[in-house]
Amino acid sequence: MKNPIILSLLLSILFAVNLQAQDKLSWRKHAKLAEELFSKGQFADAAEHYSAAWKKKTKKKELAYKAGESFYLIRDYRNAAELWKNVKNEHESYPLIGLQYARCLKQNGDYEAASSELVNFLGQYNGADKSTISEIVQNELRGCELAAQYAVKGPDENIQIEYLSSNINTPEIEFAPMPFGDEALYFSSTMGKRAEIFRSIKSGNIWSKASPIENFPKIEGDHFCNGSLTPDASRFYFTICKSVESWGGLTSQCELYVTRRMGNSWSAPERLPDYLNEVNATTTHPYVIHDGSTEVLYFASNRKGGMGGMDIWYTTREINSNANDFTLPINAGSKINTIGDEITPYYDQVDDALYFSSNGQVSIGGFDVFMSKGAKSHWGKAKNMGMPINSNADDFYFVKTTSGKGGFFSSNRTFEMEKLTTTDEDIFAFNFLVKEQRWVAKGEVYSKKTKEILKDVEVAIYELDGDQRRFKDKIVSATGLYNFDVEPDRRYMLEVLKPGFFQKTYEFDTREYAEYDDFGAPIFMEPYYDGYQEEPIAANRDTDTGINTNTYSPPSVAKDSHGANTGSGANTSAPAGGQKVQVNEPATNYNGSVAGTNANTNTTSNANANTTSNTTAAYPATEVVNPENSINGKTATGGGSTDTIASPKAGKSYYKIQIIALSKFNPNLSMYNSVKNLGKLDTEYIQDRGLYRVMIADYSSASAAKADLSAVRKNRMFHDAFIVEYKDGQRIRTIF
Repeated sequence: MKNPIILSLLLSILFAVNLQAQDKLSWRKHAKLAEELFSKGQFADAAEHYSAAWKKKTKKKELAYKAGESFYLIRDYRNAAELWKNVKNEHESYPLIGLQYARCLKQNGDYEAASSELVNFLGQYNGADKSTISEIVQNELRGCELAAQYAVKGPDENIQIEYLSSNINTPEIEFAPMPFGDEALYFSSTMGKRAEIFRSIKSGNIWSKASPIENFPKIEGDHFCNGSLTPDASRFYFTICKSVESWGGLTSQCELYVTRRMGNSWSAPERLPDYLNEVNATTTHPYVIHDGSTEVLYFASNRKGGMGGMDIWYTTREINSNANDFTLPINAGSKINTIGDEITPYYDQVDDALYFSSNGQVSIGGFDVFMSKGAKSHWGKAKNMGMPINSNADDFYFVKTTSGKGGFFSSNRTFEMEKLTTTDEDIFAFNFLVKEQRWVAKGEVYSKKTKEILKDVEVAIYELDGDQRRFKDKIVSATGLYNFDVEPDRRYMLEVLKPGFFQKTYEFDTREYAEYDDFGAPIFMEPYYDGYQEEPIAANRDTDTGINTNTYSPPSVAKDSHGANTGSGANTSAPAGGQKVQVNEPATNYNGSVAGTNANTNTTSNANANTTSNTTAAYPATEVVNPENSINGKTATGGGSTDTIASPKAGKSYYKIQIIALSKFNPNLSMYNSVKNLGKLDTEYIQDRGLYRVMIADYSSASAAKADLSAVRKNRMFHDAFIVEYKDGQRIRTIF
């Protein structure tokens, strides 16, 4: 850890000595020295000499401007603002000076003053590019407003920031952290007066003194930095940047290189092809991932064809190829890139998210860290990572550790007494504090008619993905209360069943998990009307059909290997209690296949022949009300007991429309009249639920079923109908 007291004292002494020496120089000599230093990229020294010249010659406004520019380049926002306030209205000589001055105020954390200066600047600016400048100013104003919101809200308390010790951070520049596991950190630093890659190992909570990486190819003179290792550790991408007297960050011209692992050492660096390293452009900040058999390389570049300054790009190659045969670079698109600069991409394959830094998106400082879900050139809206990841300064090189419990980033922010200036970048660690965050869907199930809580209800939860649903959990609630754990940013559906009530579904998503932790709702179930309420053994009169109906338990029907009926006259068993009864089957019957019932059948060729169970019923057999002898239907592929329906072929999918699930089934009820013309009525008995699935069968294709689905749903009783795919007699999946 840097000692702030000693450091401050040394800086004060050096500044005093330097100032005393400078007092002997004329403003002209100061200005000349400043120009020479500026041309060599030594902006800090140039700033001092331009400032000294300005103090001696305040009439020469250009000295104040150049001094402010030099301070801004080393990101000393406070001193830059002090110098530029003297020339902020010199629009004729410096058309954008008002914008530059306001940005300094913003990055110094003076958001109110910055907003005022931005408005003043835009009101006086009359350049031909005013529409573009107006867009930039509006973006900066939104950034000031966002900063004010964060100031009220405060930083995220679940993220802990740590300034790394002097074993890693130095008075020079540390950047581009690259964790290897959770205990090793590779990073770039100019501590040796040129940018190189270093390594530090963590033991307990202490990072070791950083040292240059071993067995790496020797690179003379130039800067080499910004490393990224492939997931299989076979290739290492990095940048080599042209040597100047000092490291200039984005002002240094860099190109992408790769070296290959050769045992315990690495091959000589290979420059990537010219169509990646475009002439007169900077190509830098590589980050590599493997996606199946493809290697994807994200990088930043100000190459031609971009949207602004630096943009995020990507290129790919086949992993099984040893050549550097990358595809032509593709821009990541307008959801990521802006007219400003986008740099330091990092892709998290766990979250399918790109993290990057931008000064063109709405930021609270200069460069802020953003996150966008997606891949390659297809992205969602970029989200500002907020405080404490971002600050009023520049924040970039965001990367997570392997475990995902934390990570690192680089920033030139001040940090308590450990970092007092914004003129150098250092590496910070962040940790996600463990929080017992739980999201649930809970509520109660009510009768829509009585508004009373229903007991003994079955509630199942499914996760939705497009038109597919995946079963997650199921409960039978004696109290009518349901309570399921859910995950953030998902879609779900609850399915509620209770004898005597229509099936009820409730769909919801958890996208707003940051604001809510309970996504349940009260669910109201509609009871059946009296025509098909639970009935006693004694006969009741169906007021709608005029047919005398007793409790109806459809018999099981022998199936072929595809789930189709083998014919009439099958030996059947009533599901309730597993008791078998004697049944007289008509020649034409609905398809009464029963799931989960194993009936040993003896069939005869006589359609009206009796089939008798070998088991005596434990209670008097009830009269079975058979379905109508004539049900009009479409010709379809599937199981049926008439010659108009063809048996499905082995291995072929066929489809049914499930219209409802009931504890008892009577096909003569009028509610089925609207769907009888669509196909055969089919049932499946679900033993563990005591319910009959009622379906229209069968369809040779999903599209044919979908064509009828809308007609089925017009009946309010069947508004939750859906399509089910079958294969070889097995229920494969549901299709909405």
